[in-house]
Amino acid sequence: MENSCSYEAAVGYKQSSLSVQKVDGKLFIDADVCPQAGDAILDLGCGTGELSVYLADLVGPEGKVIGVDPDKERLLLAQQSFGEVKNLSFVEGSASNFPGIGSESYNIIFSNYVIHWIPEKQEVFKNMFESLKRGGKIAIQYMGHLYPLESAFKVLNPENLQRFSEMCNSEERAKIEKHCSHAGFRIINSCDTFSNKLVFENINNLLKWLYTTTHGVFDPNLATEERLQRYYPYSSRDGKPPFDFRAEHEDDPGVCQLIAVKPAGNSP
Repeated sequence: MENSCSYEAAVGYKQSSLSVQKVDGKLFIDADVCPQAGDAILDLGCGTGELSVYLADLVGPEGKVIGVDPDKERLLLAQQSFGEVKNLSFVEGSASNFPGIGSESYNIIFSNYVIHWIPEKQEVFKNMFESLKRGGKIAIQYMGHLYPLESAFKVLNPENLQRFSEMCNSEERAKIEKHCSHAGFRIINSCDTFSNKLVFENINNLLKWLYTTTHGVFDPNLATEERLQRYYPYSSRDGKPPFDFRAEHEDDPGVCQLIAVKPAGNSP
């Protein structure tokens, strides 16, 4: 039953990521990551691979992209969808266990909406630093806090709030910058931004996204009409779409971006 649920969540994640994570990720890649032909890229937390294949296209046949994720079901979908792309491979792993760790072999390590789930931030930055070529860079988009998700659980899924809280490892931007600098990186840009696509055309799509992005911890069946009436994105619109997941905390967007470089003169 658990495997079935995991696969269902992975399929839903793939579908929802087309309109949420993929859109934000591509904007970030085009504006700030700027991969070059021939680059070797690690996509850390690749999910179902939609951004991995986009990066593979940008680096061309002389480059390569390795997508790493701990979720076996998401990786299976990535391999099924993009397994024939010659300069792209998918490997089960994590921020502490990925191909080329410590090898100084990557030009770019890219991570989109992942680092806020990872507990050992200092280890993450150390591993990334030691895996980049000199002059290589990290490009990370993450949530500085998870208030909107926490709010959804408090109102719609209080039964699962504890499980969700145990998953969360978000840290504010200043702390992330400190971890980054301590590892040896030179920060090029670190800023707050807004997600462009956390707006949903119907409440079912919003509930489905909450289910898939939390690996099935959020249960849409618990979101009764009575609870929805107390949930800001729904109640503020009198149940009429679109539902802006960002609006409740629009003065504090929560989404952060970080570009940092491994100095060219650094010794291993």
